[in-house]
Amino acid sequence: MKKYQPYGDDALLVTFGDQVSEAVHLEIQFFLKALEKKKIAGMLESFSAYTSVTIQYDFFKVSYDELVRQLEELEEEKMLLETPNIVRIPVCYHVDFSWDMEEVIQQTKLTKKEIIDLHTAPTYLVYMLGFTPGFFYLGGMHEKLKCNRRKSPRLRMEQGTVGIAGTQTGVYSVPSPGGWQVLGKTPVSIFDKKNQEAPFLVKRGDRVQFYEISLDEYKNVRTW
Repeated sequence: MKKYQPYGDDALLVTFGDQVSEAVHLEIQFFLKALEKKKIAGMLESFSAYTSVTIQYDFFKVSYDELVRQLEELEEEKMLLETPNIVRIPVCYHVDFSWDMEEVIQQTKLTKKEIIDLHTAPTYLVYMLGFTPGFFYLGGMHEKLKCNRRKSPRLRMEQGTVGIAGTQTGVYSVPSPGGWQVLGKTPVSIFDKKNQEAPFLVKRGDRVQFYEISLDEYKNVRTW
């Protein structure tokens, strides 16, 4: 059951549950499709997260109570959604890039090969984008790879760095600070600011699958 609550002076938070799951993700997708179709007057933007959607609105054009009323009346048809786009991303797990592999080995009690096999096995769901432009939050990492964040975050993670933390994995889209355990690096651009029409490699709802490449392949494929 959805929960509505104020979120500052000009926003509303819709919560769909307290557990991250594909079922909740699907419910949010249905909600967003219905919201797009409704075109509520006074609504400005919507932002989705793991279990919620934030809606910004112009309170001079629509009141909080009226907005909630219209949201409750949305016709959320259980329509067939588009077949998810699967984005395959190459990752080089060479020692030059796998800065924290030994730490992950110690925490998980797995071998390097087992870690790579488990990391490349799933087809991950892209729950949302955020943190930095194009950075995607994935669900579906194997429980055996669960590990703690670094005690001391690095001041700079290079573009393309692939890391894990907790039960999550992802790719740093631009140089930025970060505390995830680094397993490798991808040679492809996650965020291309020169591409005005499609700057992000993936979008919410896509599926991502990593696959291993050698150091030579990394050097030949690199796009940034």
